[in-house]
Amino acid sequence: MNLEQIDYLLEVAKEKSIRKAADKLHITPSAISQSILQIEATLGVTIFRRSNKGTIPTSEGSIVLKQAFELQCKFKELYEGVKGIAQGSLSVPLRIAFTPTFGNVGYNAFMALKAEHKELKVEIQEGMHEDIMETIIKNNGAFDIAFIVENRNLYAYDDLFHIEPLYSSYVCVAVGKNSSLRSKKFLTTADLTNESIAIFETATHRELVKKTGLEDNSVFVTSNNSFLIRKVVKDGHAICVLDDFSLMNHPDTLNGEIIVLPFRNPHYIYREMWAVYPKESAKNENVMNYLNTVKNLIRQGCPLEALG
Repeated sequence: MNLEQIDYLLEVAKEKSIRKAADKLHITPSAISQSILQIEATLGVTIFRRSNKGTIPTSEGSIVLKQAFELQCKFKELYEGVKGIAQGSLSVPLRIAFTPTFGNVGYNAFMALKAEHKELKVEIQEGMHEDIMETIIKNNGAFDIAFIVENRNLYAYDDLFHIEPLYSSYVCVAVGKNSSLRSKKFLTTADLTNESIAIFETATHRELVKKTGLEDNSVFVTSNNSFLIRKVVKDGHAICVLDDFSLMNHPDTLNGEIIVLPFRNPHYIYREMWAVYPKESAKNENVMNYLNTVKNLIRQGCPLEALG
């Protein structure tokens, strides 16, 4: 039984008439009759009987029609799925994870990808570096791609993952628009001696604070909420060390509410940013498109390259 024959059966059952079904399907009544006879011969049952109420299913026919309806739904589901793949969509979501460092770039890359593939389903998880690392190691299929600060421990799993260094990220300092530091070309530890700092509640950010020599500064707030961190910086309560691209093209920097300044102590401090993805993800066009979009956004927005 093919999809065309299923359509014939269900239309006859709906109209209770072979002639009316033929009119709706724009074919001849004899074509439908022959198709029904062929199905009945194959299955060994009588599907319809004629009566003064029209063409009515037999008890066996009712069972056949129920199964036919379920098959029709499956065919349609299959068709829509294949159609979606042809248009660049996936039947399963694209699963992306990134740390707050990548939050702004990750969001912009997501919007760019959705603009090209509106039907693409995407699941994004922003989480702490340690949590993403633990998930990656315990279940390498949990994410299609993850963006993290370098972690040499992952080299032990290079048979499972592609580890792709994306960028050597230089450290900057975010200050509010009314800060006395806003007009400086760059900042040093000495410039920040009396500044309160806002800290992301992660081991990687605490390590970054330590590298900049600010671990003894007063801490205004510690939080895993990026909005709160930006808010206290905008309001002038604290500064925050971050990677040079973290707030690239963010509304708070575009409108001048937050100024991001290079940090020297006496040289730039930098760390590697990685993309990590299961090896099978390399065959996933949407994963590679997303990765390339992230790369392009970072490449376009590296604010320190011009400083030499």
